[in-house]
Amino acid sequence: MTSSEDKEKAADSIDPRSLEKAKDAISIGCRLFLKRLDRLEEGLKNVRTAQEASRFSRALSMYLLASLPLKPETCPFCVQHSGGNRCHGCGYAETHGGRCDAETSAFGQLIEAVYDLAGKIHEIRGDPPFATLGLDDGRVRLKSSIGRSKEATEILLAVIPEAGVSDLMAAKRDYIEAILEAMPVDFVATSEVEASLEDVRAKLKRYW
Repeated sequence: MTSSEDKEKAADSIDPRSLEKAKDAISIGCRLFLKRLDRLEEGLKNVRTAQEASRFSRALSMYLLASLPLKPETCPFCVQHSGGNRCHGCGYAETHGGRCDAETSAFGQLIEAVYDLAGKIHEIRGDPPFATLGLDDGRVRLKSSIGRSKEATEILLAVIPEAGVSDLMAAKRDYIEAILEAMPVDFVATSEVEASLEDVRAKLKRYW
């Protein structure tokens, strides 16, 4: 685990302009995410069978994972160290296991775990594992998943304006954890998905 002193040293290497660019990218993504969650919530009224709820839950889970702020433009370190001299002198690489494309990288391991989880959800076929819940209860749980995702996103948006580099990275980590908690796991909880989800949570601890 990276020490708090090493993380602060890495954070201190970031130019304020790089930090602001990353903040802007995260904010734009969050606002778009909230609009799309509103549309997904509206679409719940069209879910009329257990099979449709199962498909909806998988689509929602995949969308939540795809929308996590893990793209280079949302990271102040990536923003600062992009271009022809990519990753040279990156404080994140120096303190978190190397460049993000290295097998030892904390970020690289996290993103691979997220991709693996998305793949396991995509592979789900057959009868929904939650059939005993009932359709009405299923709709309530899906609505709750969307609601918790909105709440987490609004919290992140509120933190961004005053956040320093370390605060922003910690807020992103906490946000990802909140989105994982908001996923409709009752609907996609095969043994493979559960194991993959736990792997993402374990890798997230090293992210920042």
